Order: sequence, then structure tokens, then C-alpha cells
Amino acid sequence: MSMKPKIKAFFKANRQYAVSGASNDPSKFGFKISKWYLDHELPVVPVNPKAAEILGQEVINSLPSVIESLGKKDIGQHKLKSMNSVSISFLTPPSITTKTLNDISKVDGFKDLIGGLWFQPGSYDETVLQTAEDLGLFDKVIFQDECILVRGEEGLYSSNL
Repeated sequence: MSMKPKIKAFFKANRQYAVSGASNDPSKFGFKISKWYLDHELPVVPVNPKAAEILGQEVINSLPSVIESLGKKDIGQHKLKSMNSVSISFLTPPSITTKTLNDISKVDGFKDLIGGLWFQPGSYDETVLQTAEDLGLFDKVIFQDECILVRGEEGLYSSNL
């Protein structure tokens, strides 16, 4: 399947965005992609177990806590109560991406809460892709060296947000 429909489906109204592997280092993609979301006025949660704030955004240290809060409660400045799903950009090493996917799968109803998984180059390997398949999320996966910094605007504009 072409990545184009998946890239379009990654962007929707009432969608929260999260960057797993967000960074305060301007030379890292975890910073550049967090900034891309902010520059496009999209609600983004930086996820990082060590930082407190990235680009003026309060950091959440675990992706499952973001997913569990969707439609139920806000976390700090993040208005998760009004969101019905999350699209996640992964910038973590493949072993961390796999662990995170397994952690996400423990959240009740996770399949309906995940709007899209964008595996940035370097964040995935065969194990990551197989884990996404095993969890029933593969139809929401963007990979094959697709970068949101290159293809994100096309998806955003085609989704008519």
C-alpha cells in the first residue's frame, strides 16, 4: 500500500500529536519534528523520560499516560480531554520503539486511540514492524524512510485541517 493515504490519515481534527524521543537539542530530529508540529499549530506532546520542557511545551515521560488520558483528562498544559486519538512520531532507537509499542498495547482500547504511527528513519527495524503487525496497528504505520519534515505538509494539507 502506498504511504500517501496513511500520511493523509495521520492528520485529523481532534487529534493529539506526540513525539516519542523529543529532544531539547536543536541538532536532533526529536527537536526539529517537535518544532514542525508547533510551527504548524498542531497540539503536540513531547515525550521524553528525562526532560521537563521542550520548546516551551511540558514534557510527558510516558506515551501510555498520554493515551490513557485521551478524552478523559488534561495533563498540565496538554488538552487531552478534548482529543479522541493520538498520532505518534517515533524518533527512538528500534529497541525503545518496540518496548514503547508493547507498553501502549497495555492501555485499554489502545487500537481505537491510535490514529497513526510514523516511524521516522532510524526508529524502526523488522522487530518494530512485526510488533506493530502483531498488535493490529500496521494499517496505521508510516515508514519506508518517510520523514514528516519532507512529507508532513502534503499530508496535513490533503487532510483539510
